[in-house]
Amino acid sequence: MTRLSRIVALLVKDFKFESRSFMFIWALAMPLILSLTLGLLFGSIFSDKPRLGIVDTGNSQVGAAVRALDHLVVQPYPSEADLLEVMQTGGVEIGLVLPITADSDLKSGSLNEITLYVWGQSLIKNRAIVSAAISEVLLDQSGRATPVGVNVVQVGERAAMSWQQRLLPLVVLMSLVLGGMLVPASSMIEERRRRTIRALTITPLTYGEVLFTKGLIGVILAMISCTLTLTFNGGWGSQPLLLLLVMMTGAILASTFGLLIGSRVKDMQTLLAVIKGMGILLYAPGLLAIFPDIPLWLSRVFPTYYLMQPVLEISQKGATLADIALEYLILVGLTCALILGVAVTSGRIQMQEA
Repeated sequence: MTRLSRIVALLVKDFKFESRSFMFIWALAMPLILSLTLGLLFGSIFSDKPRLGIVDTGNSQVGAAVRALDHLVVQPYPSEADLLEVMQTGGVEIGLVLPITADSDLKSGSLNEITLYVWGQSLIKNRAIVSAAISEVLLDQSGRATPVGVNVVQVGERAAMSWQQRLLPLVVLMSLVLGGMLVPASSMIEERRRRTIRALTITPLTYGEVLFTKGLIGVILAMISCTLTLTFNGGWGSQPLLLLLVMMTGAILASTFGLLIGSRVKDMQTLLAVIKGMGILLYAPGLLAIFPDIPLWLSRVFPTYYLMQPVLEISQKGATLADIALEYLILVGLTCALILGVAVTSGRIQMQEA
């Protein structure tokens, strides 16, 4: 039996048994529950962008220009009745119904008035933003010169971030850290408690192959969890391959850290106590990201910042590898240091188990 076939056999066996454990279910379910809650609640109710519903049965250029506005959340509807029904419960704040002949009427000058439906509980500022945006589109599409232009300017880099964007860093950290760390750590503790590591290493399996397989489970679980988290929250951005590279490195970091903890901790109660005690160290960058006024340098004190920040720069700002080079190099360095730590620790444990 080759090394690869031994690793695959152990991987299948571990997935079969570990998938029934509380730690496996918790590590996968917790970030997903938070992601769903974040998307359902903060992605709509607390959105910073005005929500505009539009009926454009004529597929006009005016409607296309309105839908292209990036400072509005525009949702199309098939009919005026459908739009008004949604507005009754605040599904959208403002409604726009364009006639089928909107383009030709606008060019000929016969379109003199257009009606906006407004939800009674909508914010006044959102009504003003939508009205100004639509007025600008109509003037632009009519070909007439407009004496006053409306220019939407974002004040402060992070001031216009929605609550969904502010909470996403914490959920991303939980997806990578919990998924990558908990299962390898708990699996190592159980193997040592049952003294099955010695039985495994009596077979052709080496201790290094056992550690590699445990770590690989954590990497796979972390990647699945983080992929679903970013998908639910629309966080893939314009550089998905680069994002996958950074996520993979972060998953290896978290999984290696889990192996290191699992190799040193004796029981599950101690593991939970260690994770609880290290919570501020692990999740501080995500918590600090919720409050834009806190200086960014404070987050750099914590190691998980170099895991979280590149992911967010890529997903939310379309950063390239050059933009995140420093943070990514530090992340790689931290990962290599932990791998070295696991190698040193594994040698000591192998002697103890012999």
